[in-house]
Amino acid sequence: MRQDRGTLGKLGRLAQLKSDLEMRRFSAFRAHVEASRSRIAVMEERLQALYDNPEAFTVAQARLTNAMTVAQVGALDQEKASLTQILPRFEQARQAAIREFGRAEVIRQIGRNQQQEERLEESRRS
Repeated sequence: MRQDRGTLGKLGRLAQLKSDLEMRRFSAFRAHVEASRSRIAVMEERLQALYDNPEAFTVAQARLTNAMTVAQVGALDQEKASLTQILPRFEQARQAAIREFGRAEVIRQIGRNQQQEERLEESRRS
C-alpha cells in the first residue's frame, strides 16, 4: 500500500500540474474574450450615440454621421469576427481546464479514501 500511495502521490502532483497549466491557458483565453466583448460593447454604445442626437440633422451632419457610422460598423464587424474565431478555442480550453481539474480532484479524493481505509484497517488490527 505504501508504494501505491507514493505512486498515487506522484500521479496527483502530475495531475495538479496539468490542471494548473490548463487553468492558466483558459484564463488567458477568458481575458481575451472578455476584452473583445468589452470592446464590442463600447463600439455598440458609440454607434448608438451617433443616432441619439436630439437635434435635427442638416444634410452635412447626416453625411458626416453616415460616414462615421460606416467606419464604426466596419470596426464592429471586424471585432465580432475576431471574437467568433476565438470562441471555439475558448470553449476547448474551458473543457480541458474542467477535465484536468476534475482529474486532479478525483486523484486527490482517491488518496484521501485510501488513507481512510488504511486507518480503518490499522484500527481494526489494534
